[in-house]
Amino acid sequence: MEEKAKMNENTTNNINNLELTEAQLDMLKEMGNIGSGHAITALSELLNKNVEVSLTSVDIYTFWKVPDVFDNRNIEVVGIYSEIPVNSNLAIIQIFPKESILNLINLLNNSNRKSLKDINTISDLDEFSYSIISEIGNILSGNYASALADLLSIKLIPKVPRIAIDTLNAILNSVIAKYSQLIDYILLINTKLIVSDLKLNGTICLIPNINILRSLFEILNIKYDLNL
Repeated sequence: MEEKAKMNENTTNNINNLELTEAQLDMLKEMGNIGSGHAITALSELLNKNVEVSLTSVDIYTFWKVPDVFDNRNIEVVGIYSEIPVNSNLAIIQIFPKESILNLINLLNNSNRKSLKDINTISDLDEFSYSIISEIGNILSGNYASALADLLSIKLIPKVPRIAIDTLNAILNSVIAKYSQLIDYILLINTKLIVSDLKLNGTICLIPNINILRSLFEILNIKYDLNL
């Protein structure tokens, strides 16, 4: 019994201390770069402005480590949630600072400018603002899901996204509460969008189901017990 307990403890420690090699990270970065590259044209057409999308980092984390990735968890953010119907616990959540999103909205609709104090919940957004945020989320989730699907040779099509405005801490707690009992890992893709010199730093959280996680680990040659 004691030996079995030690084995379980070692397995847990291995999972929690997952560290990727440079080659494994490069493969994830290539997937992220493909998603970024494919999103540029669609975003440029949507916003009618020159758009640059670049990948700043990509990595796999255990859920308990996710809050430590962010410097300021009290910042207000816009969360864009896209479920992928191949499985109910497969989703993409995009997180952008609320101030950056409102700056973008004001850039696109200068005649009806919004201030931070005007927008506290989703109901405070007008139709134009909501549709822009939704379409940005739709484009990014669709292209990153497509890049992952190409890597795994499967088909992934996100649903129309839902939007939330809250603190980063509240968004993260909601994600962790919903998914941490179903899967141990989350793929974090940090991106930078530049629209007419306006910079938006965002984080894309890709939450896999167990089958996709197994396939991803197999391709990355990560040896872990995933009998969850």
